[in-house]
Amino acid sequence: MKPGISLIEKLDDFIRRYHRNKALRGGLLSFATLTLGALLLAALENVSRFGVAGRTILFYAFAATTLAVLATQVVWPMLQWFRLSGGLSYDQAARIVGEHFPEVKDKLLNTLQLQQQVDNAQGADVTLLAASIDQRTTSLRPLPFAQAVDVGPAMTALRMALPVAVAVGALVWLKPTWVTEPATRIVQHRTEFVEPAPFRFELRNESLKVAAGDALTLEVEVVGNELPSAVMVEAQGGRFRMERTLDHIFRYTFPSVRSSTPFRFLANGWRSDEFVAVPFAVPSLAELRVEGTPPRYTGLPAIDQRNQGDLTVPEGTPIQWSIRVANGDGVTMRLADNPLAVRAGAANTYLANWVASSNTVYWVTPTGVDAMGDSLRHRIRVIRDGKPSIRVSEEQDSTSRKRRHFTGAIQDDYGFSRLTFAWAFVERASRQSLDEPLFAGDTPSVETDGRVQLDVPTGRQGTFFHTWNMGELDWREGDVLECWFEAWDNDGVHGAKMVRSGTTRIAAPSQEEIREERNETADSIEENLEEASREAAELREAMEAMQERLREQGEMTWQDRQAMEELMEQQKSLQEKLEQMREENERKDGRANEFNKQEERILDKQEQLQKLMDNIMSEELRQIYEQMEELMQEMDPEKMQEQLNEMELNHDAMEKELDRALEQFRQLEWETKMDEVVDDLKKLADAQKTLAEETDLGLMNPEELKAKQDSLNQAFEALRKDLDQLEKDNQQLENPNPMMDSSEEEQSIQEEMQKGSEQLDKGKDKKASDSQQKAGEQMEQLAQQMEQMQMDSESESASEDMDALRALLENILTLSFEEEGLMAELKLTNEQDPRYINHGQSQRKLKDDAVMVEDSLFELSMRIPQLAAAVNREIGLVNRHMGKALDGFGDRQTADIAMNQQYVMTSFNNLALLLDEALQQMQQKEAQKQPGSGNCEKPGGSGNPSPSPKAGDMKKMQQALGKKLEQMKEQMGKGANKGEVGKQKPGGMSKDLAQMAAQQAALRKMAQEKAKQLNEDGSGKGNQMGDIAKEMEEIERDLVNRQVDQATLQRQQDLITRLLEAENAERIRGEKEERTSQTGDDALKTTPPQASEYLRQKMNELELLRTVPAELLPYYRDRVNDYFNTLDLEPGSPELTP
Repeated sequence: MKPGISLIEKLDDFIRRYHRNKALRGGLLSFATLTLGALLLAALENVSRFGVAGRTILFYAFAATTLAVLATQVVWPMLQWFRLSGGLSYDQAARIVGEHFPEVKDKLLNTLQLQQQVDNAQGADVTLLAASIDQRTTSLRPLPFAQAVDVGPAMTALRMALPVAVAVGALVWLKPTWVTEPATRIVQHRTEFVEPAPFRFELRNESLKVAAGDALTLEVEVVGNELPSAVMVEAQGGRFRMERTLDHIFRYTFPSVRSSTPFRFLANGWRSDEFVAVPFAVPSLAELRVEGTPPRYTGLPAIDQRNQGDLTVPEGTPIQWSIRVANGDGVTMRLADNPLAVRAGAANTYLANWVASSNTVYWVTPTGVDAMGDSLRHRIRVIRDGKPSIRVSEEQDSTSRKRRHFTGAIQDDYGFSRLTFAWAFVERASRQSLDEPLFAGDTPSVETDGRVQLDVPTGRQGTFFHTWNMGELDWREGDVLECWFEAWDNDGVHGAKMVRSGTTRIAAPSQEEIREERNETADSIEENLEEASREAAELREAMEAMQERLREQGEMTWQDRQAMEELMEQQKSLQEKLEQMREENERKDGRANEFNKQEERILDKQEQLQKLMDNIMSEELRQIYEQMEELMQEMDPEKMQEQLNEMELNHDAMEKELDRALEQFRQLEWETKMDEVVDDLKKLADAQKTLAEETDLGLMNPEELKAKQDSLNQAFEALRKDLDQLEKDNQQLENPNPMMDSSEEEQSIQEEMQKGSEQLDKGKDKKASDSQQKAGEQMEQLAQQMEQMQMDSESESASEDMDALRALLENILTLSFEEEGLMAELKLTNEQDPRYINHGQSQRKLKDDAVMVEDSLFELSMRIPQLAAAVNREIGLVNRHMGKALDGFGDRQTADIAMNQQYVMTSFNNLALLLDEALQQMQQKEAQKQPGSGNCEKPGGSGNPSPSPKAGDMKKMQQALGKKLEQMKEQMGKGANKGEVGKQKPGGMSKDLAQMAAQQAALRKMAQEKAKQLNEDGSGKGNQMGDIAKEMEEIERDLVNRQVDQATLQRQQDLITRLLEAENAERIRGEKEERTSQTGDDALKTTPPQASEYLRQKMNELELLRTVPAELLPYYRDRVNDYFNTLDLEPGSPELTP
């Protein structure tokens, strides 16, 4: 044995006892300390009742303290006890033992040190040291090292822990809730605990499950000693007052539960536990498939229709339903009054079978765990021999909601005596929907409101076509129509038997739907206009870059041609976009105006805007693009550059027209929305005054009155938001419209409406009625003020625009006369004359003035839609040719200067004619607005449209103009003989020519309108008048260019001859129209040519097939005809027969 090994073992035993004693003491101290701490926390919670945050802090603070105490006082000593961590060393243990036994003192420590020397000696003689160690070990072995462990601190800790344990045990025994309840709340620190109230909430609802989207009525009973007077329900981020039905029972209704809604009750500062209203999905039919196999002798194909429960089958047809259910676990079927057996299929599919024997109806009801779905009612018609049958297919017109096209086929044993189309109003806006079914037996749901006799097909079968124009009816929002066809056979014994087709149910769109569609389309058009404007600018920049490149290179490369092709593709894309915008705007106005009677001014502006969109890309620009495509094959840089110049000029005008269209479109949309707001305000005023009468009479219960008033309050709040949005939109316009500040009126109205609601809550119906009546009158007054503001604003704006247009016209005429005078003086000035430079300075001044006119004209064109698209192009030509004339002054190229000045004069004269025409249109429009003007039937009305001008009247006016032409030609001839051309006063003869050109332009426009009216029916009767208008345009061009010669007079004579021929043709046409006026029918009652041709061809094909041999017996001949009858309509079309 190794010397001293027994001392080591005794020291190890001492060390273990030492650490065990330390762990015991730490455990007792930890128990006492943590128990007292837990009691303290429980007491704090019991007194203060902390919230979730406070209890969370207490929980984690105590948990951290517990972990720290246990780790230092228990876990660490135990690790040392089991030698899993560092503890007392042998030296430290020897010192403790030496201090406990005085006789040992340092002997044990010295012995350990000698032992270490022996262990560290390597090869040295340690015999004496070993002997000394053995001697010391022998003397120390009897000593009890374990007694050196001090157990006093552990006993002290035990004395501390025992009273704590006894106190806790007593407290738990006597008052367990003082400890358990606060401890539970601290442990469940994330749970909200409600402090016990002096009363309790008892929810009376058996279940909080509700069908998704349905209302849920909560009913709670308050039980206790101190009952609250009011109860609130807290849900969806708000608090709502519950209705008190009894002293201790309160009720509240969630209007629509679509998602899980937590809620709780509140009263006198106390809260209930949280409840959750849970919506569940209502079972519904995902797919309804009906299959049937008619008896073989009928020769009819099998029936297979989806999601259409109504069907028509021959008698004896086995029918199978295949029903797939969503959100459910079953389905029930009822055939008439008897249940129909249903068996389960695969994947939520259920099957049922029945053999058709008589006309009947059936109901299909999906079922689920929580509820049953809506029952769907369908009917089955069974065909019996002997009665006539009818089949009808319907198609809506693509351009109008109010026009429907019907194509049908009828058949019977022997023939027909009568065929009609009938319709009826199922629902009216002025009354509630009908509750009776659409059919009762074979009868429509309502009495017939109208019937039209149709031509009866000959034979035992036939086809027919009918177009129904519902625009002839008073069809408004909220109305629902049904229409159907009726056919009678020619039974002469029992009387004619009648059969009706299935009905088509057509509901008029609501104002909200129409406005929403119009607003969406308007937003799309506005966005497309902005995008088209950007694309046009990019295209212009590309043109400029191409022009610059060709100018620098002097030749056209393959890359240039590729660039030109890309440019042309961009142009085509822009052209398509403009065409799409035009069609979209036209469709938007048409569909919106079908059900809304727009103001005449809105209709006029819609028409003017549509004309503007029609002419954004002029015909001249289209021709330039076509010529450009041809020039690309030649690759001639000079011609290409020249064509690019023309293209750039026209493109600038197109960009301006796009800007005009965008601004006028925004203006029109703003005015339309303002009219809608005024109209809504009027309707709201009527509704408010009606409600005031109902409140005053007291015929309705307070809840209904309050609900109606709340609905009106919400409607008015929405209207205020619309007004605010209109204000914002108005500020975005280039020329904002004046708007009255109606905030005070709106606030007053809202206060009166709110006062009415409060008085209804208090049961003061009389005061509520007064407030409601006052609010209605204020709304009506506000609508009148807004309407008057619009009228005054439009009148003032029109007056300002006309004044600005007159001033601009005078400026243009002044510039024209000054340019003419400068041109005349330049002809008499030698190139070396010092005055030549002065003429160039004068041309510079005219150029600057023309630029100012161009800016003013463009700004004015943004406000006046009557200005033709050509005005921006003509002023662009003015500035372009003035610039070229200025360049000519630098090189003193008199011929080029004169040519460009002549172009300037032509454009000035064209501008003057265009502006004068626009001014006349504006004046005529304003005159029509005045009471008693024109052909107005009502004061202030717009008047009836004037009849188209007669050819005889135009002939007389043209003859008068011809005489003036001859006189002008003579004056020009005399002036030339006397050499006074250059001495005439500038503008003298030009003014006369301009007036004559304006008169000729007016006559040309009359001829164009006449041609357009005559060609509306596509007959081409207006072509002759169209040729006359072209000849007038030639004379007008001569007048504008001051080229009145013998050819002009000859054209004048030819024109008179043509007008005489047109007058004779007009007289003959009038006589024919008088003879045939009594035979004209509504065009909508006739069959369109395309449909007539289709039906004729189909009937010819069937007649070829119907060549039945004469020797067949009647029975077989009838069976063969029955087979051919199935071919009358396209395969798959339903046969609707009673």
